[in-house]
Amino acid sequence: MLSVAVVVAVGGVMATNSKAPCSSLPQFFKSGNNFYPAGIEGFDYVCEFGHFSTCTYYYDSVSATYKPCKSGKILWLR
Repeated sequence: MLSVAVVVAVGGVMATNSKAPCSSLPQFFKSGNNFYPAGIEGFDYVCEFGHFSTCTYYYDSVSATYKPCKSGKILWLR
C-alpha cells in the first residue's frame, strides 16, 4: 500500500513539473501594442526590480498570445 502511494505521489509531481519554465523560452519585450525579441538575458538586457511591471513575455502557441514571464523593468545593456 505504501509503495502505491509513493508511485502515485512521484507521478503527480512529474506531471505538474513537466511544463518548461517560461524563462527557457524565447523572451519578448512589449513596446506599445507590439512585441519584439528581447535578445539574451545578461548580454542584451537584464530585468530590474519592479513591483507592478512586466520585464519580458513569452509566446504561448496554444493560445496564440504573449504572456508575462519575468517581472520588473527591462534595462538594456547594449
